[in-house]
Amino acid sequence: MKKINFITLLLLLCVLLSSRADARPTLAVRAFDNKAERGTDVPAQAITDMMTTELYNAGLFSLVEREKLDYVAEEQRLAQSGLMDPSTAPQAGMVKGARYSMTGAITVYYYNASGGIVYVPGIAGGGAGSKTAYVTLDIRIVDNSTSEVIYAAAEQGEAKREASGLITRFGGFASVSYGGILATATRDSVIKHVETMQKINWQE
Repeated sequence: MKKINFITLLLLLCVLLSSRADARPTLAVRAFDNKAERGTDVPAQAITDMMTTELYNAGLFSLVEREKLDYVAEEQRLAQSGLMDPSTAPQAGMVKGARYSMTGAITVYYYNASGGIVYVPGIAGGGAGSKTAYVTLDIRIVDNSTSEVIYAAAEQGEAKREASGLITRFGGFASVSYGGILATATRDSVIKHVETMQKINWQE
């Protein structure tokens, strides 16, 4: 009898410890604002999605959706219409609250290009060039219970691409592509933010 009680107690303790280990603070990531230089084409929603993905992979927060609540509401309305299987239908009024909210602004989003080509008249030319991209994300996390700013930081991401090749009258053959340089710089900024957030003692 005592052995059974001990095993039961041990199992209960394991469950409690497991649930405690899985408990994470909830965070709602709001759509980032474009505050870069006027006229700059910034994919703000894509950058917001990148941040959300990296936070999810880091396992730091339990993320809740806010920007696409209309999809959630649509599912709940469909459930209430009687057309959905009650055993799988989502219940209205069960949207999970968030302890924290993240807001962000893209304040820098550009790249510099350098280098050129030296032509040999009538034959060919050789050249080298490079592009360096810079992306700065200004992030704030607010405690929804107290409106206190828990995290505020601006991190700059940087990425560089170089290309060199032979330029002929039939076209150029560069050795390295410039594609994705701004995305790489953006991810660098995002990773810096996430690494800093991992050092904070977040409350559940």
